[in-house]
Amino acid sequence: MRNILLLLEHKQNRNLLSQLLQQVGYEVIYPSPDDDLSNLHNSFDLCILGPVALDKFSDWVKATKKAEEPVFLPFLFITSRSDVKMITRGLWKTIDELITNPIEKVELQVRIEALLQRRELSLKLKDANEHLHNLNELKSRFISVASHEFRNPLHVILAYAQILYRGGEKLNSEKKKEFFTRIKSSAKKMNDTLDDVLILTKGELTLQKLNLQFLNLQEFCRLLVAEIKVGSAANQEINFTIQGQSKKAYFDENLLRHILTNLLTNAIKYSPLGTKVDFDLIIQDTKIIFEIKDAGIGIPLKDQSSLFESFRRASNVGKIPGTGLGLAIVKQSVDLHGGTIEVDSEVGIGTTFTVILPLIKGVDENS
Repeated sequence: MRNILLLLEHKQNRNLLSQLLQQVGYEVIYPSPDDDLSNLHNSFDLCILGPVALDKFSDWVKATKKAEEPVFLPFLFITSRSDVKMITRGLWKTIDELITNPIEKVELQVRIEALLQRRELSLKLKDANEHLHNLNELKSRFISVASHEFRNPLHVILAYAQILYRGGEKLNSEKKKEFFTRIKSSAKKMNDTLDDVLILTKGELTLQKLNLQFLNLQEFCRLLVAEIKVGSAANQEINFTIQGQSKKAYFDENLLRHILTNLLTNAIKYSPLGTKVDFDLIIQDTKIIFEIKDAGIGIPLKDQSSLFESFRRASNVGKIPGTGLGLAIVKQSVDLHGGTIEVDSEVGIGTTFTVILPLIKGVDENS
């Protein structure tokens, strides 16, 4: 519903016009004489005003239109026919349309609709420009991360491929296997980085949609922990515990995997060897809580406010590899589920991430 602000000095005219506008489906706002008009910013789509109001609030009209730019905010001026020539001198810098008394209902409605259509068009144009700006930003960020994150593994691939091409027949099988392993590892790193960028880009362009399905959370988490243990070179212990009764609930399996995999692998990556990672699954009536706690390097307080931004990493990571995309993907995936994520961290002590997702129950959750 579109909102129309009435600034008319005569109460009877204001009431009659208000009734007319409400009958055709508009929401009408008419402030009292003592109201501060500055508080009405962003609360109306069109303003209808008379000569007294225009004289009294001319500075506010100009400032409000300026604040809305580049979006068009229309002002429709109502005056008597005898006043038109006198009042309209220099008026068009402020007023977008004029109508004279006595008002014809059909003419008024046509004028209002035309002004509101112009406003709607300008809003769509602004959204399109912002979308284009976002696309250009994503393109620039992708080029930046690609040039940075792909350069080293690409050099490794080229270097070892060249060695194998030029003198591969002189290498024993163990050496060849080592070179192929390094090539494969570098290619995987590039592929993983590309996947992360594409996932993040899809979400930022609002193309990401939830694919909700029933999940047995206990089994899902146990299998995920086992996979991470197998794939982790550090071979650190993950202490997985469950609190609460077994429930099935709707989740997007892929996004939930992104959330937990990123948090668990980060906990391992930033923790000293020999320490353990605690992973608690807490099942409550209306929500599911995932808590992942490590005894790692911790996150400086100054970095915590920007932790979930793309391509951002804590200032104390040193030479530990990473793209700064993982936590941005986690936050995006949590938001898509309508959940929240919190971090509690102290440098040299460790970090705890707490993810809270709403529990959406299914009719066959006890089956």
